[in-house]
Amino acid sequence: MKNKILSVVTSLAVICGAFAANAASSASDNSNKPISQVSEVKNMSDDTTVYVQGYLIQNLGNEMYTFKDDSGTLTVEIDDDLMDANMYSPTTLVWIAAEVDKQGDVVALEAEEIQFIPNQASNSATSNN
Repeated sequence: MKNKILSVVTSLAVICGAFAANAASSASDNSNKPISQVSEVKNMSDDTTVYVQGYLIQNLGNEMYTFKDDSGTLTVEIDDDLMDANMYSPTTLVWIAAEVDKQGDVVALEAEEIQFIPNQASNSATSNN
């Protein structure tokens, strides 16, 4: 019985370690993807995959948010299953993988993945003091 318990515990430890390594790898993979500015995104073709980093400054309702970076603002659609309401704040830096959604002259983003980068805003604000 002790051997079975030890075997299960060891297996769980290996699985957890692999999961943690994969999560760390995924997070670091995102930092290697080219970040586009809003001003660039507005000139891209429909359905282009982009990566943006900035702030969700306003919740517009119905899964729609206003995203802002140093070059401008865009509307982004973020499905509720991608959104962590506990992490959302207009001062929390976010990284978003999205597809450009062009309808006539209107350009928006449709999020495929979002990562919240906590404390980034407060760190940069305090470093300026």
